[in-house]
Amino acid sequence: MLEGDSPVNSNKSYLFFLADLVCFLAALQICAWLMLPPELDIFDDYTGASTFTVLSFILSFYMMDCRKVGREDFRDTCIRLFLAVLIGSVCAGFIFYSFDKWRFPRLMFVLQLFVTFGLTLGWRVLLYAFHLRFTALPERVLLLGSAGAGRVRRVLSEHMPESVVVGYIGEPGADPAEAGPCLGDASRTLPVLAEQKADRLIIIDTFYLDSDLTRDLFVAKLEGLKVHDMRGLYERLASRVPVDLIEDDWLLLEDGFNVTGTARRTKRAMDLCICLPMLVLLSPIILLTALFVRMESKGPAFYTQKRVGLSGREFTVYKIRSMRNDAEKGGAQWAQARDPRVTRVGRFIRKTRIDELPQLLNVIKGDMSLIGPRPERREFVDELAAKLPYYNVRHTVKPGITGWAQVCHPYGASLDDARYKLEYDLFYIKHLSVLLDTKIFVKTVGVVLFPKGAR
Repeated sequence: MLEGDSPVNSNKSYLFFLADLVCFLAALQICAWLMLPPELDIFDDYTGASTFTVLSFILSFYMMDCRKVGREDFRDTCIRLFLAVLIGSVCAGFIFYSFDKWRFPRLMFVLQLFVTFGLTLGWRVLLYAFHLRFTALPERVLLLGSAGAGRVRRVLSEHMPESVVVGYIGEPGADPAEAGPCLGDASRTLPVLAEQKADRLIIIDTFYLDSDLTRDLFVAKLEGLKVHDMRGLYERLASRVPVDLIEDDWLLLEDGFNVTGTARRTKRAMDLCICLPMLVLLSPIILLTALFVRMESKGPAFYTQKRVGLSGREFTVYKIRSMRNDAEKGGAQWAQARDPRVTRVGRFIRKTRIDELPQLLNVIKGDMSLIGPRPERREFVDELAAKLPYYNVRHTVKPGITGWAQVCHPYGASLDDARYKLEYDLFYIKHLSVLLDTKIFVKTVGVVLFPKGAR
């Protein structure tokens, strides 16, 4: 199961993946019937081309997050789907013409693009038309304790909308709109679970856990009851570490938060292997963008700025200028929604993240990594560290051009946004791995092609 997926949403994702996989295979077979001689079989005689095509579409559909069907406007689904099919076709075409023996006839390749789009769009149209959501029976949730029940309900509403909070165990008097009705004291936890046919128990307050109840709940867990504490549930569903619910001992005893020397060396090697070719390939785009910036407004096309990096040390970051040259004549300022200081070219390069491309030099120099927390200015770091607990934990890894917070949370410039981004950054540091870095890199491509909150 992927980070942040609820069990129900995860099941939907698997079903959607299987539906798309069937469409990829069906498109290949349809094109073969229309374009190939009867004696040829698409999967036996074109094994390599078929395999590369299917893998290309699987990657591009994941990159564009095409499993959002049913959770967004249908127009966005169509755009997302078209881009995914186009990217998959381009990737497959690149592979075809790199290996002469593994390619389809050109006309068949073009036909396969349209058939794949038609089939994958078709089942999504049916899904919307008949309001099918593959919804399971509502999951019934019982709370142990009531303090913070509103927050539990909000997390469940966002990530497990099919769940129903049936009530809570604990002292009477909690807000029923948040915690539901009080169903008894801690001694009645097991009977209430049975009476309410609850599927999941969320422990908000460990005060109620004595040795007998803990033992009984463990037995119930072995028999299928899902038991979570608030921190674990929040992290599992939201893919964030809740900064206001953790303490030093939790950070010490939890798995993760252990960035070893081997992990750092592996990450550095990957940075160089990826960023050196990227800088060479993207340098024409960087130079062309710099020319447009210089033509639109006075001042240098590139600018440098001090940012805080690994271990709290400052370094010089390189960017393409996206604001007027006098944007900070009054001192450092948070960016704003519809910021009037941003130029027309700047608005475009911010949405597409082109302004960040010179930071590839920072990665090569060793000041940054390709993946990591966003580097901030000293003024903002000092302000946020005074207001947000564990903010400086971000500086235990190198900052990145992209990161878990950047692909999961829309760009924002308020204290609440900083708290959300910190929670994502803590999740990243806790679970840091090559697999998570790869996932972020792939998702970044989708965010660039289908901007979500970039400003």
